[in-house]
Amino acid sequence: MIVLETALPVKFAEIIREALGHEPSRPKRFDGIEDLPRRFKVLPADGQTVKTYVAEILHGAAR
Repeated sequence: MIVLETALPVKFAEIIREALGHEPSRPKRFDGIEDLPRRFKVLPADGQTVKTYVAEILHGAAR
């Protein structure tokens, strides 16, 4: 599995609470982040397909 995502502590508050016993600090701009839509794409287990997909995403982001 390849996950392209930022790893902000606020996105994993429940796990941090379990590990450390307290919530991570949450900047106001992240209130309600859990309710936002999630986007994902299931790809075949093929290296070239994944490379092509990542290149397409990066090329589209550069526009």
